[in-house]
Amino acid sequence: MKRTTACLLSILLIMSAAYTVYGMEYSDIMASNWAYEAVNTMSDKGIIKGYPDGSFRPENTVTYGEFIKMSLIADTGKDVGNSADGYWADSYYEAAVRNKYFTKYDIPKANLSKEIDRAHMALIMSAILGDVDIKNYDKIQEGITDISYKTQYEYDITKAYAAGILTGYTDNTFKPERTLSRAESATVIHRLVDESKRVLPDAGGVKSEPKPLDEVITNLDSFYTQSGNVEKFLSAAETYEFDTDGAKYQMTLGENRGTKWIHFPASVEKDLGRKYFVKENKVVELLDPVLLTEGAVNSLYKTDIKTIDYIASLTTLNHHILLISNPFKK
Repeated sequence: MKRTTACLLSILLIMSAAYTVYGMEYSDIMASNWAYEAVNTMSDKGIIKGYPDGSFRPENTVTYGEFIKMSLIADTGKDVGNSADGYWADSYYEAAVRNKYFTKYDIPKANLSKEIDRAHMALIMSAILGDVDIKNYDKIQEGITDISYKTQYEYDITKAYAAGILTGYTDNTFKPERTLSRAESATVIHRLVDESKRVLPDAGGVKSEPKPLDEVITNLDSFYTQSGNVEKFLSAAETYEFDTDGAKYQMTLGENRGTKWIHFPASVEKDLGRKYFVKENKVVELLDPVLLTEGAVNSLYKTDIKTIDYIASLTTLNHHILLISNPFKK
């Protein structure tokens, strides 16, 4: 990692491994939140901060100024402090320019208060990563359907993706123009600091020959619902894919008087179909969806989610299963 000493990284990783209870706790980030570890680990290290009222506001979008500050502290281990004059992030901006994260042409200072997009996040992450040997670069880039040699910062996007810092989406896009929430950005910085948290694409970007669906889920035709009927939608499934970045679905856990549920934000829920728990290559439970007033959905369950391998989302229109890696598995 450019300009980040091996000593600093070793200290950070040792500290990360030592934490079982986080020193910083926010009123709006519970232990069941998908981003809990990233937010609290980065807060304990002084890389990110919450608000004076004790909140973190994980759903708020991140500005250029905020992301540049996080990136600079994560890379250098130093906080240059807010500017005494002008905009508060001017000092971090100037330091980032000196460190060659970007030029003033790439990111004008006038953008500091605006929401940063994923393309510019990739640009900054790429600069901090420094020289990285990306095997099968062309194949990796071809696998991202909305990125080509004509895309601005296409090399930096591909490098950040190949390194597992910024992941893509289930439709094989990167969405370079999209913004990220504060929680998602904390996860990006967490992956930068701790390589064990990175989500790498398939080896070299080359997918191995997939197993037949009936080997991935062995009880497609024999899973019974609570009513005692064979799950006809599941038995009609034809194709599947894996998504190893379960954290990006922003699931949170809840429990009230013995009733447990997974909560999906409305923005995520709209893209998911019927949901099941998959453990050891078998569907073990159909999640019972309960609509909420704000349009999001809670899915009730009985199985201990910490033992589950995947949350399977079945799109009944095209009989396709998305196997989402369980972010809560111990």
